[in-house]
Amino acid sequence: MNKQIDSSWSRLLAPLWYIWYGIVFCCLLSSCKPSPEGLGLADNPEVTPSISPALHEQGTTQIQTFQRWISLLHQFGGNTSSYEQSYRQDQHALQEAHTSSDYQAALTLLSAHIISIQLPTMKTEAEALQQQLQQTVTAWGQSHIYHNPTDQINYPLGFEYGAKGIGLWIQNDLVAAQTISDYQQAIENEQMYLTNFAAMQRVAEDQTPYYLAHQSDLDLLKQKGDLDKKALVISLNEQVLRAYDHGTLVKAFLVTTGRPDRPSIPGDWWIEGKQTHTIFKAGLPQSDPGWYPDTPVNYAMQYHSNGYFIHDSWWRDDYGPGTNFPHQDASGDIYSSQGSHGCVNLSKANAAWLYDFVAIYTPVIVY
Repeated sequence: MNKQIDSSWSRLLAPLWYIWYGIVFCCLLSSCKPSPEGLGLADNPEVTPSISPALHEQGTTQIQTFQRWISLLHQFGGNTSSYEQSYRQDQHALQEAHTSSDYQAALTLLSAHIISIQLPTMKTEAEALQQQLQQTVTAWGQSHIYHNPTDQINYPLGFEYGAKGIGLWIQNDLVAAQTISDYQQAIENEQMYLTNFAAMQRVAEDQTPYYLAHQSDLDLLKQKGDLDKKALVISLNEQVLRAYDHGTLVKAFLVTTGRPDRPSIPGDWWIEGKQTHTIFKAGLPQSDPGWYPDTPVNYAMQYHSNGYFIHDSWWRDDYGPGTNFPHQDASGDIYSSQGSHGCVNLSKANAAWLYDFVAIYTPVIVY
């Protein structure tokens, strides 16, 4: 009996359930259709997607980058006031942005500020490093004087890094620099010169005989990544060239480098070319102090494209400390009485050995 009543009620209620489901379904369909609000006529604006974590992370990275540039400019004595103001404004704009579009607009302005600070910062750093090297070289030279017995003149050591040497190169680089990459290259060069000059200062206090491996050499070879190959190290202070093979000293030669007004150039170079039985020409009028007659050279190894070579100087008898200053050479040759015009001179026999030892791209560290 109960089952029959339940069944009857089910049959009576079924149509009502169908009607109810139909009403609900129609309501759902109507909610999917475009409404006036969806066409832009609503009183309340459409909700914009929130700022994504990735976009927020980009903002954090960029604001930190801007801060590092400001710190770098401050470190080298630059004026940071306008950039600090921009930094605070950018930071505030990012914090107050509530939509992706607002945040992206703040990021765009922040990126422009980062770009604007880069060139002034690089220029300031390059000029500061130039001043640092100049002051360091001058101070050290004043306390490390070579009194030349031949002309009775006192010469400051380290002149290769001074105004007639690498200091002039640095100045020319900074005058010509226009782009970030120009200044970046100048900064890298200045850091190299500072490193090599520090090695010159250390070796000046080192009593190790010239024909033994020097710690200053090994430190430079390690720092510059040249311990795993053949390399030449030229110590201007000692007037010595030492040849290394995988960090082991193979040979050491006394040499003569550039005179005070035509110094050899310190730096990290490499063998760019090799020539035998060639003729060196001055390329200058005979009235120029740098002129010399056409000179046959047996073994020449170019280590810088500006005309700097390691080569034999058969006209010399004397090499080593003091020979880069005015002196009386045992040969009596008038062209042997001073240092070179910037090249590294050594005897013919030593040049022959060295010619066979090196190859193109063999590193040449001059300090």
